[in-house]
Amino acid sequence: MNFFAQSLARSASLPEVTSGQVINLKVDLILGHDGTWSKVLSAWKKSECKLAEGNKVLITVDHAFPAPSIQERILQKELYKIASDKKIQLYNQGEGVLHQVVAERIPLQPGTIIVGADGHVATSGAFGAIAFSVSPEILASVLETGYYELKVPEVITINIENNLPANTMARDLALYIMQNFHQNIKGKAVAIQGSFLDSASIDSKMALCNFLPEAGVVTAFILPAEAESEGEVLNVDANSIKPLLAIPPASTNVKSVKDLEGKQISVAIIGGCSAGRLEDMLACTNILKGKRIHPGVTLLIVPASAAVANKMDEMGLTSLLRESGAVILPPGCGPCPGKHLGLLSAGDVAITTTIRNTPGRIGSEEAEIYLASPLTVALSALNGAITGP
Repeated sequence: MNFFAQSLARSASLPEVTSGQVINLKVDLILGHDGTWSKVLSAWKKSECKLAEGNKVLITVDHAFPAPSIQERILQKELYKIASDKKIQLYNQGEGVLHQVVAERIPLQPGTIIVGADGHVATSGAFGAIAFSVSPEILASVLETGYYELKVPEVITINIENNLPANTMARDLALYIMQNFHQNIKGKAVAIQGSFLDSASIDSKMALCNFLPEAGVVTAFILPAEAESEGEVLNVDANSIKPLLAIPPASTNVKSVKDLEGKQISVAIIGGCSAGRLEDMLACTNILKGKRIHPGVTLLIVPASAAVANKMDEMGLTSLLRESGAVILPPGCGPCPGKHLGLLSAGDVAITTTIRNTPGRIGSEEAEIYLASPLTVALSALNGAITGP
């Protein structure tokens, strides 16, 4: 069996598994956050919040922190109480966005089975973990039983060779895959391999695995070096990648930055779960240091975690970014979920490193959201219009 099937078979205590088979996976790690936890609690309370023995659960408060409303504060207090009662690991003091906290605090191993009520838990696939996004109702069942029922998906491999050219980032590579292969990978488990990974940082690998769920993949993960490709193989030459962006209303609607150059913007956002890691902060600081952003632009910087923010302070990045006119927000999701801290109004045109560009995602449905790399966002913030290198 290949790596994916072996991992599932081990978890399900079966000699082998095949595509289309329904299996029960013993879950190694359960993830949640304040963005979906009210719905999880509503379903979980039906069993009086029964928690299966041995379940390892991690929850973050990252979607609305500090609380922007009375209702959010009530939820935060309820989360603290149930986490205390059930001995659940809760991060509720600004530690950062769920996926970055997991990467920093949990020793993830290839084949680790993760289930979470969030669309981008596959970020952990950067470490070879196999992570599945589920509804709050299904997560409640996993909390109660410790098992997740899965119909084994087909596997497809994306083989990425060579290194990225200058002025492009892993985010551009992810956008390229969305542009060219979103129909191929939808509904499948995506294994990633190739020589690109030999020199790619863990930040770049996380950026890749984080974004592919927007194409409807079941999960995405980096294959261990010794593992063979699985299923159909799609080949990508990283050296051919150009700066790209996704235009409204879908993250699969991808065009070259050059096609949109000159379009005026009013908001720029760098950070969050998709591009708030140190690599991203260094990239945007290198563009902005010693310069001032366009006076018509609001630039928001969202470190993915407190650890990233601390490193930014140590390296002097925070002060350089502030001097450029950027606003540094608390670690977490920032404006991405559309709950607080940088909402868009009608007529706003935003270029961001966030994860979705559906109308209304970051506020008004009459705002426009363009998804790009930190480099492209920083350059655009300087010029007040979409700008390529």
